[in-house]
Amino acid sequence: MEKHQPSSTAKFVANGLWYVSNHPKLSVEVPVQMAEANRAMVSAINRGIFSTQHPLGRALLRVRASVMQTCSIPGFYLHFVVRKRCIESLVRDAIEKGAEQLVVIGAGFDTLSLRISSDFPEMTIIEIDHPATQQWKRDAIAGLNRSFENIHLLPLDLVKETMKDLLLRSGCYQPAKTSAFVAEGLLMYLTEKEVLEILEFIRDHSGSNSRFVFSYMEEKAAEDYQFKNASGFVNLWLKERKIYLGPRERATRPFSSERWICP
Repeated sequence: MEKHQPSSTAKFVANGLWYVSNHPKLSVEVPVQMAEANRAMVSAINRGIFSTQHPLGRALLRVRASVMQTCSIPGFYLHFVVRKRCIESLVRDAIEKGAEQLVVIGAGFDTLSLRISSDFPEMTIIEIDHPATQQWKRDAIAGLNRSFENIHLLPLDLVKETMKDLLLRSGCYQPAKTSAFVAEGLLMYLTEKEVLEILEFIRDHSGSNSRFVFSYMEEKAAEDYQFKNASGFVNLWLKERKIYLGPRERATRPFSSERWICP
């Protein structure tokens, strides 16, 4: 990630969701709240010739987004939509069962926090992300001209501080509260040690019946982490990134032990 520039992956996902939201056949899959909030994110992160403020910019962005999906994985953008809807349903279920706090780790330009904030203004909501990406998101939220007083954006530079230290010193995170933690599209970039640190934090510093909702990378073969139907371009992209966690034995090993179950 370039200094002061947002995550390219976060932009890819946000633009993909925007693409589906504006697709003549697929747009029905995107809930209205999700589409509206995403539109604000995409408007803020795309500038110049791809600005969505102008018809030409929107047309060029649709073409670029379409080409990027074609070069990666067919149906990838719709996958994002379905995954986000699934995660939101799990978070809302956690809230119905007593969760008073939501912590989104590596939030990118996802708008789950905004939607939950609108429906549950009394809930404490915390987003943790890289400072550069989060500043762009902060600007995008400001452009909505709405007050999200219960959302706290906490920038985290892992070189300088851990998530545990950040949350416990923040003043907004309450360890005694039952919480819902979300890590979408994140754990595959972390080492097992880093994942275990997140689990330890949830176990030791959150209320009873807290939940952790996360996604993970599939393992096609031993040490070979990949999406289904991925193109050769994706293979090259993944080689430049450290992918650690897949499903089944390796991915579930850190999570399956009884010692990680919150009391």
